[in-house]
Parts: sequence; structure tokens; C-alpha cells
Amino acid sequence: MDKISLNYLINKEKEQLRQRRKKLNMEHGTPDQENWFGIALSGGGIRSATINMGILKTLNKFGIVQQADYMSSVSGGGYTHSYVQGTVKKEGSFDKLFTDEQIGAMRQHGEYLTPRKGLGKLGNTLLLTIAFVVSWAMSMVGPLIIGGILYYLYLIIIGLLGTMPFEWINFYPANEVIWWIMMIAGGMLIVHFIVNIVFNFSLRVSKDFNYIELGMTALLLTVYAWVAVGGFKGGDRISSGQILDYAINMVLLFLIGFFTNPNALSFHRFYRKQLADLFLSFARNNFDNIALKDIFNANSEKKEDYIAPYPIINTCLNLLNPDGDEVFKGTKTSDYFLLSPLYCGSKLVGYVPTNRYVDYQQMTLPAAVTISAAAVNPGMGMYSNKMLSVLMTMFNARLGFWISNPRKLISTRAIVWWPIYFFRELLGRIGSSNKMINISDGGHIENLGVYELLRRKCRLIIAVDAGEDKKYDFPDLSNMLIRARNELGIEIRFRMDEQPEDLIRPKPTQIYSQKRYAIADIYQWWEDKKVIDPVTQKEKSNIVNYAEPKKVGTFVYLKSSVLAPKGKPVLSEDGSELERLKYGTYKYKIYHPDFPHESTADQFFDEIQWEAYYQLGQFIGADVLGIEDLTMYEEACGSHISVEELINWFDNKQDLFAGKVAMSLKPPSAEVELESTKKRDGVPVVQEEVRYQM
Repeated sequence: MDKISLNYLINKEKEQLRQRRKKLNMEHGTPDQENWFGIALSGGGIRSATINMGILKTLNKFGIVQQADYMSSVSGGGYTHSYVQGTVKKEGSFDKLFTDEQIGAMRQHGEYLTPRKGLGKLGNTLLLTIAFVVSWAMSMVGPLIIGGILYYLYLIIIGLLGTMPFEWINFYPANEVIWWIMMIAGGMLIVHFIVNIVFNFSLRVSKDFNYIELGMTALLLTVYAWVAVGGFKGGDRISSGQILDYAINMVLLFLIGFFTNPNALSFHRFYRKQLADLFLSFARNNFDNIALKDIFNANSEKKEDYIAPYPIINTCLNLLNPDGDEVFKGTKTSDYFLLSPLYCGSKLVGYVPTNRYVDYQQMTLPAAVTISAAAVNPGMGMYSNKMLSVLMTMFNARLGFWISNPRKLISTRAIVWWPIYFFRELLGRIGSSNKMINISDGGHIENLGVYELLRRKCRLIIAVDAGEDKKYDFPDLSNMLIRARNELGIEIRFRMDEQPEDLIRPKPTQIYSQKRYAIADIYQWWEDKKVIDPVTQKEKSNIVNYAEPKKVGTFVYLKSSVLAPKGKPVLSEDGSELERLKYGTYKYKIYHPDFPHESTADQFFDEIQWEAYYQLGQFIGADVLGIEDLTMYEEACGSHISVEELINWFDNKQDLFAGKVAMSLKPPSAEVELESTKKRDGVPVVQEEVRYQM
């Protein structure tokens, strides 16, 4: 199979997007400057999903979501992304997004992993516990198969030799022998990890000791299998009939190994079902489990096939096996792995058409989003740790996904003996030279989802950072900026009066931010303009350096943050949409000072918590459009904002609503009542008036 280049892939995407623009009458820009526009939704679990939901609701009121060419998501941002793609696919319109019914259902089921109430919730929790135990037990099938094969092979050798090897073992009690073998084997495993820690996980040390580790692990599993079937056997000579039985059992175990797919034995399916039940429950009639390849097709006659932005779902290709991997270079431990309707893959292993090969043909939207949110996995990109890999593998803490390697694909599904991949995870021997590769949470390499939009040279990027960041250190932003500069030759330079550290990070004596977003300019210092080698007729790198960096785009960075309240609000008489928001952002923050950066480990949002983050998202969306008060918000709703108007707003401060709303409006406010009494973190939230103002 010829390797599809990244440039070829992007050109094919843009051919489809030009068709989409034409059919939707959204042609903007010029042939020389097409003004590609992308929205990036960051990772952060249910917190990120809820904030992104609020932001997109506000942007959708002005046609901005539909104006986007690309929507790129990571992890929790993918929850919201899947909701948008699935619902628009079913309805064929953006008008059916974010309805009261849909938002109410999601608010009630914010505890999406155990979404029921009362006894139903208790039952779900019990089932979840049972599922974990069963899943863990099933995950041990692979290593037990290997142990069983080794055991039967051992018995066959005994039968052929006619005597017990190591006859001296019979001088000692069997239990004592087993104990010492396990102690020695376990001790050598511990030595391996201690040495790795001392030498900072040196690749050279790992190479020497991994062979020992493999042998010791195999020995341990053999002993376990031995004990399971009755311990040491001595005395009578094994008959030829018994040898045949052992051989048949060994072959059967070997054959079973082809059916023990680790993807089916992990929590991936449970996680996928829970996400689909919540975020795709409004896209029924087969759209809740739609194939990834069928989400977008601008050549279709059906509007629902191309009305939504082109989806980019970001995952991480885990690379923990430098030795023997001819593609692996340096200390790189991951690569950007793309899942999209047209192509899937990474620059390292190549890209393949999504609709051509079995694993990718059968990839569904819920599956892709679940993989992108696989935060717990033995391989975690730049966060990988060999000792942690062992613990996660043994306890089946595996949400990652094994999928066919684009570099080794054939038209039919590859035949894989799965137990060996258990050991690859256990020993951290995951690489790109095998039939199967391991992909996980896109946040394991870049958590904002911006990188792929930079590759596509988007003129305007609106990026939401809803990751956990209590100290406002901007780790995900910093990671992306460094990667863009070093790997793409792109510098994202925040304007002098738009530094996130000054505007978004609260002052030492305050708990509120001054602003919820910052604007930067995108500059290109160098780029790799591929050329065709006249000898091989294949693409090769051609680095072009610019004497002066040229501006190629605008980057708008939205950060989950809370502004200080302004004055005492008064309830408007005519009512407004925001008055229907039940829980005030400020009151929630009083009782939960970590808001809006509560731990990502909290994936169980109650209704108050869900509404607080959702409301905050709407405020952030209003802020970034320059909407300062509620009446202005209501009057401006329905106004169509083009990409050019957005660019002029962010670059030149040309008011988006000039001539669309009365500028003399006084800032009103909203006043609502907190309707529930709830205890969170041991602090009662009492019934009282909640006053808030944007």
C-alpha cells in the first residue's frame, strides 16, 4: 500500500470543504486567501463537555458554528462534538441544537457513568463494580493462555523424556519450591524497575532487562497455571494418550488466543455505550452509532451529509518501543493520530482512506470519541511510565484501543494472536512496527485540538481550553505553543495587551479573572513545502525559511474562568433566555472555590454543577463576541455573523453588532432562585436567591 502523505490528505479535505461552502452559499475569502475557519474543543472530561456546550450554544445563535470549516476535538471536547455531529446529521439543521429538552436531559444525566437516581443509581453502581471484576478476570485470559500453552508443552516434554526434569525438586515440598520460584521471579521483576528508575528509564538498560522481564513473567504465569491444574506431577510415566491430550489442549489454547481481543475485554465498550447514550441520544434512527466514514460527504445530494463542519477527532499513537522499530527515532513517545471521515492515521505510520480498510470502515463516531477520551491506559504518550504501565495492565485499567497499523494494512482484517499484545502493554513494548498499534486519549500529546488546525493553515482558530488548571499555569497552551514552533515552524504570538497571564490569571489578591479570552497572531517562520524527487518520484521534504515571519492567521484563546460580578442586578420585567438558567455562576463558586477547575477525576456532575459550567460556557461565548448585557444578547440573537466579520472583529475591533442592535441599551441583569438544596464536599447549598450578571 502506498503511503498517503499529509499534504495529499489536506488537499482532499479542502476539495470537500469547497464543495460544502458552495452548496451552503458560504463562499468567503478569495482564491488566494480562502479564510479557513476552525473551532477546537479541548479535553477535560464532563467539565470540558459542559463548558463547550454552553460556548457553542452562544456561537450557534449567530450561525458561527455552521460557518466553521473544521471542528477539532480532544477527549471531553469530543463529547460535545459528537452531540453536534450526530444531532445535525439527523435533523439536517443547526436550529435543532441545544433545545431545552436536550439540555434538560443532559443536565439530569451529568453523572453519565452511573446516570440513574435512587435505587437505579445503586443498581448501576453495583453493575459497574461487577463489570470491572468480570472485565479484569477476562483481561487475564491472554496471559493464562500463554501460561497454559507453556504448561502443556512442559508436560509433553516430560512425556517424551520419560522422566521429570530437575528430579532434585522432589527432595523439597512442592509448596516450598513454588514459593521460592515466585519470590525469585518477582524479585527480578522488582530489580528491573528499580534499575530503570535509578537510570531514569534508560533505553539501553530497558533493552537488557526486558528480555529478563519477559522470561520471568512467563515463568510466573507458567507456575500459576501449574498450580491451577494441580501442582507438580511426578511418579508414573505419562502415556502417549496423555501426551496427545496435552497437545490438543495446547493447540486449542493457541487457537483461543486469536479471539481474545483486548478491545473487547477492556472498559472501552462500557465507556462508549455511556457516552453514546447521553450525547447521541438525540440522534436516534441509526445516527447514534453512525460510521465515522459516513459523517461527512460533500458530494452527497442530502444536506445532512455535509451541513456540519468537517470533524477532526484527535487521538495519540503510543510509541514506547524504540528498539527494533525502524520508524521510531529519538525519544519521541507519541504521534498525532487522526480519526476523520476521509482518512485515518498519523504522519509517522501514514494515512489510509477510512472507507477502504476493515478496522477503519467499522469505526463509529462513538468509538472514535471514546478512544479520543481514553485517558487511563498503559500507554499515555508523553505521560507514559513503565511502572505505571505494569499496574494498569494487571488491573485492566485500559481504555486505549488496538487498531490495524496503516503501514501494514491489507484489504482484509489482519490475523492477530492477541495474548502477545497483553505483554506488549505490560512491558511497555508498544511501537509502530507491528500489525496492531495502540491509540489513546488525544490529550496524551496535545490537549487543545489546535495542532491539526494549524497543519491545515486555518486563517481563524477559536480554541476552548477547558482543562483542569487551578493555578492558571496554562500547561496545555504552553505545550501546544512549543510543539507548533518546533514541529511546524509556527509561532503563536499573543498581542501586547492580550497576554493570558495578565488578563485571565487572577491577581494574587483576587479570585476572579479580568477577561475570559485572549487574542494572538499566527506567524509562519518556516514550513516544509514538499517536492517530488525526480529520481524516486516520491515526495521529499523541502524546508523553506522566511527572512521575516509572515502572519498567516488569528488565534482566539478561550479559557474557563470567572469574572467578578458588577453591581447589584435587577430582574428585567420582559424576561430573557438567560433568566431560565437556574443556578448562578458566582454563588456556585462561593461554595466551590476550585470552580471552574474542579478535578477531572470528578466525572459525576449533579444538576447544579452541570448548570454552573454550562452557564459559564454561555457567558464565555457572549464575551468573545463583545456582548456586554442580556438585552443586547437577546436582541442580537438571530444576526448572521460571517467569517470575515469575525476576523475584522478580532483583528481590527470592528463591532460585530453595529447597526444590528441599539447601542444605547442599559446593561440589565437576571435574577433567579436556586431551587435545590444539595450537599457537595460536605457544604450545604441552601435555598436562597442567586443574583448574577454577565
